[in-house]
Amino acid sequence: MQGSVIDRLLDLLMPLFAYWGYLIVFGGVFLESLFLTGWLAPGTTVVLLAGFYAAHGSLNIFLVAATAAVSALLGDLVGFLVGRKLGLEMVERYWRKPRLRKGMERGQRYFERFGGITVLLGRMVSGVDAFIPLTAGLNAMPKWKYLGYDLCGIALWTSLLACLGYFLGANWRTIDRIIEALGWGLLALLALAALSFFLARRLRREKAGASP
Repeated sequence: MQGSVIDRLLDLLMPLFAYWGYLIVFGGVFLESLFLTGWLAPGTTVVLLAGFYAAHGSLNIFLVAATAAVSALLGDLVGFLVGRKLGLEMVERYWRKPRLRKGMERGQRYFERFGGITVLLGRMVSGVDAFIPLTAGLNAMPKWKYLGYDLCGIALWTSLLACLGYFLGANWRTIDRIIEALGWGLLALLALAALSFFLARRLRREKAGASP
């Protein structure tokens, strides 16, 4: 259902790229970066298509990448700031409740250790990338650390997509599927790292508790 909706939307947008390409890139990427609309907006595909149109002279490849980068950063900042606001409210309201406090502490410890790589690689996973800024804000990741990793991830993501669209744009549907599969692979690696982290902490605690 979701795929068919996105396909119909892209069919409507494609004839407009030659005239409104940069605006379409900005809007598509911004919406994909927001946690409320990221699961539906075809930002990744839009950048691929823009790269394809740039190869045929309708758009400038550097402006495509720059537009996508600025839009992604703005969308991510919205999610991060909303998460930071919600995180502060949650601390004030629930910090005294032991179970909730422990859950929040675990999330903060994870982001202290793996927050950077999560933000960097999370940008590559369409649909999930919109929730990473929100989660980073909720777990009180330092602002400048977040921005540094987010900018690196955005630069890699926009440059890669624009270049793939530029050189291989005629096969954009196949490229889109490959990128989606690779993104889910990265997500699985992040989940495995998080699970290993928490299991290692639990084992250390059990060993410490068993020591005389």
